[in-house]
Amino acid sequence: MNLTICPWKYGKRWVYSVTYDEALEELHRFAIPHHEELGIPGHVEAVAGHLGAVRQLGQSSYNGFHHMGPSGLQDLIARGWGVGNHSWSHELIGPDDVGRELGDAKKTLEDAIQAPVCLYCAPGNNYNMADHILEAARSFGYLGAMSITDALNRPTEELFWLNRTALHVEYYEPFFSEYDPFRNIRYAQERSGWIIDYCHCPLKEAVHPHKDCTEAQLRLRFDTVLGEGGDEVWCANPDEVIQYHRTRRACSIDPLPTPDGSEEEAYRLRLAELPDGRMCTDLTFDITTRAAWCAEPLVCIDDVEQVPSLVRPRTLRCTAPVRDGTVVRVGPRRRNTGGKAQ
Repeated sequence: MNLTICPWKYGKRWVYSVTYDEALEELHRFAIPHHEELGIPGHVEAVAGHLGAVRQLGQSSYNGFHHMGPSGLQDLIARGWGVGNHSWSHELIGPDDVGRELGDAKKTLEDAIQAPVCLYCAPGNNYNMADHILEAARSFGYLGAMSITDALNRPTEELFWLNRTALHVEYYEPFFSEYDPFRNIRYAQERSGWIIDYCHCPLKEAVHPHKDCTEAQLRLRFDTVLGEGGDEVWCANPDEVIQYHRTRRACSIDPLPTPDGSEEEAYRLRLAELPDGRMCTDLTFDITTRAAWCAEPLVCIDDVEQVPSLVRPRTLRCTAPVRDGTVVRVGPRRRNTGGKAQ
């Protein structure tokens, strides 16, 4: 018998997430209705020093728009969304600035949403992914950091340089490009990857073609992801994905001795670097076992009976929360002469 952890939750083949930099109130009009209709959770990257304020940052194309305050962010949390830290000021972060831009900002946002902030999202450009910033992100308890590098994320890769695909009308010069609703999808399917889309606030017409897509393009992207992904795509809040990613990478599996004559096999899980207790530690397991056991299996995780699915011959799958020391037991469901399960 063999127990393995699936690369992604529920045994999905690939993952899709979407993020909105700046956490603008206007999302409630132009983007959130599409999320609600299709059941796709989102994620906003909030500038902690501007909560509830009218945006006025340098020469930004979004000046005059409105940053969400605590009530708007809490509304998103209630919808299954997540909130990341997009820094305190949206400026270049020097070594002396990390306390305010990452530490104070994280605490301010967590107080506002009454939930953990797992992800730091670089404002401006990848200069804000410098080594001193990523070191600070680790020390302040973030689980990952998001860049603006257009690339796929893979299950084995670094958590503190997450790539994001720009969901924009076109890219900056000299590499102008046409909007492509299929971007990176085939690659994600082939490599079991995680796409994180990146935009700001899609409107009927994009505020800036290099910084956003239109509302119609956003909807086309969602329809394409669902149409191409079918049952194989996990559309997820990035917080849940990074928590799964972190827990899976921290988990090791030790077979336990099987007593002579026992019709049961067992494993003990070990978790290194336990995450914040408020965070999800669900893992999805594939259990390769005897064909005879698959007809009526008994799978218990920490003595809680599971309802596994048969995903292919001799392979059961189940998802459950784990901890350091969790025991997984697998065997056939034994019956007494009265026909009742024991």
